[in-house]
Amino acid sequence: MAIPGLEELPRADLVSVALDYMLSGMIVTRAMLPQIVVRGGDFDLMNQLAIDEWMGASPIYTGRMRRLMRVEGDDVEAIMKVLQLDVGFVHQYMDVGYRVIDPQHAEFWLAHCGALIDTEPHGEEQVFGMCHTIEDPTFDATALATNPRARIRPIHRPPRRPAGRDPHCHWTITIDPANDPVGPIALTDRVAQLPLASIPNERPSGRASDGQRDYAGPFDPTFQLSNLADDALVAAAREFQIQSHLLICASDLALRDRFGADTARGILTDAWVGASWIASERLARICGAADGIEDLASVLALQPMVPPGFARRVELTDDGVSTELRPVVRGVLDPEHPGWCGLLARGERGGIEAMVHGVDPRAQVGELTVDDDRVRFDVTLDRAAAPTAEPDAVSLVRVGMVSGWSFDTTDRVADPVRR
Repeated sequence: MAIPGLEELPRADLVSVALDYMLSGMIVTRAMLPQIVVRGGDFDLMNQLAIDEWMGASPIYTGRMRRLMRVEGDDVEAIMKVLQLDVGFVHQYMDVGYRVIDPQHAEFWLAHCGALIDTEPHGEEQVFGMCHTIEDPTFDATALATNPRARIRPIHRPPRRPAGRDPHCHWTITIDPANDPVGPIALTDRVAQLPLASIPNERPSGRASDGQRDYAGPFDPTFQLSNLADDALVAAAREFQIQSHLLICASDLALRDRFGADTARGILTDAWVGASWIASERLARICGAADGIEDLASVLALQPMVPPGFARRVELTDDGVSTELRPVVRGVLDPEHPGWCGLLARGERGGIEAMVHGVDPRAQVGELTVDDDRVRFDVTLDRAAAPTAEPDAVSLVRVGMVSGWSFDTTDRVADPVRR
């Protein structure tokens, strides 16, 4: 029996899963960056890798989202539309307010920033690294896909003075024809050439519903994912998955340049384990899964840490669960493809096993077979087996609120800005 995937989810579950796919960008970053420090790097190096990660990927995935959601134009409204559809601005986890002044000027502010709340206990140095060192180049890199003459600059930002200041930060967006255009860095061009960057993302047929089918209309400062019609929401969720994996690809390329392929592969493998286990736990909660084999199959059918670019088939069998992945674009199943596509193509089991153990640590992954046009593995469940211990890579992702973050899926009206 085939297990339904994202396209077949009922509306209520689809909204919840789409929000979790949006959170996956935070999860993969949280899983990857601490590994640099674990392997002897310092926080300055971790910050630089974060800059490479976001500057390498965000201009590419922003262009993809603009095309998918029919976001036209190059004014501040177009920039803010794609910010609302960016895994770096996760709804609710990042509670963002927006105000348009005119086509060349706007403001946005964060009434709540989950990343800041997680970082503040570690001291002002790390807060400065995130909110100054990283944000200064990466915000402009995100805007360049819409208008390379745009600049995003702070009115105020952390470290918060006085302590507890609200909103957490406040920024301007300014487009000035006199500005020198911001150009993509060399890493961005390398990410753009990857097979993963060009995988198709068509809206599913047969999912008519009320709601927006795109974002071609006026900018809505209170936009929520639940505004989207079912087919657009499915496509947006897939795009969030692609965004997260392009971030991992950019990270892999940057890590190879700095440390060589072997060290980069080790960091990426541990990050895949940490992110996959946590993502499965979260999906199990959303789906109401317990510890049965059918619940495990349901999570595998939705797991966002499986690389995109594959047609996924998950089936219940007499013995357990059978999963098959077939590439839809040439090159995604290449052992040299950066990110988790390459790990999968090389037969790396760690991420797959973590996806399974995040639902039930007693489950067992059988042989993982990889050939030119297919990846296949089976999963069985032995209730008498000793549970697999949680790896350190998973414990790292639990630091902070990301792993336990809970979304409110009722429609909400944004609070007025608190200045």
